[in-house]
Amino acid sequence: MTFDSIAHLYDLDDGRLSEDIPLYLGFAAKTGGPLLDLGIGSARLALPLARAGFSVTGIDLSAPMLALAREHIMRARLDTAIHLVQADFRAPGLSGTFGLVYCGYNAFLHLIDEAEQLQALRAWRALLKPTGLLVIDVENPQLETLAALSDELTFEETLVDDATGAKIEKQIAAWADLADQVLYLHRVYQMNGQTWQTHFQVRLLFQRELALLLHCAGYTQLRFYGDYELDPWHPQSSRLIAVAGVG
Repeated sequence: MTFDSIAHLYDLDDGRLSEDIPLYLGFAAKTGGPLLDLGIGSARLALPLARAGFSVTGIDLSAPMLALAREHIMRARLDTAIHLVQADFRAPGLSGTFGLVYCGYNAFLHLIDEAEQLQALRAWRALLKPTGLLVIDVENPQLETLAALSDELTFEETLVDDATGAKIEKQIAAWADLADQVLYLHRVYQMNGQTWQTHFQVRLLFQRELALLLHCAGYTQLRFYGDYELDPWHPQSSRLIAVAGVG
């Protein structure tokens, strides 16, 4: 799994994001619960939603990530509000319906081909209440930036663990196959002679393609936003945020 080998570093790196939390709080307030978190990871989004009074079911296939989420949930005393399920989110295998189903920061991009994208979208549609909403947040690809990427490892930043003061050097390599719309990533973390690394790939997904996928999966009332303030999407937007209903 993508993050299994670096799960213990997740909060220091990917888990730092917080700018998107108000967006999900707003949609949760609009739709009501319960909520379904697809690719819950360390429960970064589920925790503030549970604190706001919502019941959250979180799905993840990675056992190390679920263990990290469980640790955070227990520490926050929110174990009665957040239910964790180890499953492939392409086929969640859940019963019941949800007011808000969301697939946060780039998680949808781990589905590489159209067949598994449609499989997931159709499964998620079946879990929505008639008045519910699906929210998907992915990176909005910029061809100029992608074309300039290098497959050579380069230093990106030094991560600091506030609890221990430990410093972890992070290196990254990224290169894109524009014809197949796949981005390949290699991350390396080093600290005191120890090394952790992961290789993974994500889909490069464009707005018209995502709109077509959602339409083919049976969604209606499609809306697209370009940032977490819900400004309208445009080709140079930093994010591609899709909001869709089923009614």
